[in-house]
Amino acid sequence: MFKKIFLTFGLVNSMFAQGTGNVGIFEGASDVGEVAKRGSVAFDSAKGEYRMTGGGANIWGKHDDFYFLWSKISGDITLTATVRFESKAGQPHRKAVLMIRKELEPGSPHVDATVHGNGLAALLYREVADDVSRSVQFPVNGPTRIRLERRGNWYTFYEGTAGQPLAEAGSVQVDLSGPVYAGLAVCPHDAKAELTVVFTDVVLEHPAPVESSKGK
Repeated sequence: MFKKIFLTFGLVNSMFAQGTGNVGIFEGASDVGEVAKRGSVAFDSAKGEYRMTGGGANIWGKHDDFYFLWSKISGDITLTATVRFESKAGQPHRKAVLMIRKELEPGSPHVDATVHGNGLAALLYREVADDVSRSVQFPVNGPTRIRLERRGNWYTFYEGTAGQPLAEAGSVQVDLSGPVYAGLAVCPHDAKAELTVVFTDVVLEHPAPVESSKGK
């Protein structure tokens, strides 16, 4: 059981927010870092589908360049979506991402549940602003439905296929105290390219409390 978040539909930070039309359950959309072409999102309420197109060299190293659809929220979070790359062409490490991020700056700390174009599934994270990125890779290939769950400072990746129960793949501990930006992201892993990813059945919730959690 989950308790749904009641989101306020407004732009939290107009400095970074872009006018992209209907963003569904989210609050805003932003190009983060340096991108060759401005990103865009089209939300189809009948299909429950977000079609996101964006640019950017990578989500890695000491700064990130990508397109991000987000809401700013506090507390424990569960974000779940079915992901599909529109094309099989592109860099092997192009990324479809569920992201929880401290700020919209390119060097911000963050944790991501990521599926790469070559099927690699991983948690990517940066613990300190403008510091190096790290990853935890999992022995699964090309999951189509993924979940990123935050409980306190613990972030857990769940993976599987649409319509089937999700399995826990692994966790990392990162301190992103206070409100965070949670949402969907795309990155073509090529500064000159664009990537389109379709996210469907997207659910953003507060998970129900548990008697004990990791770290206790």
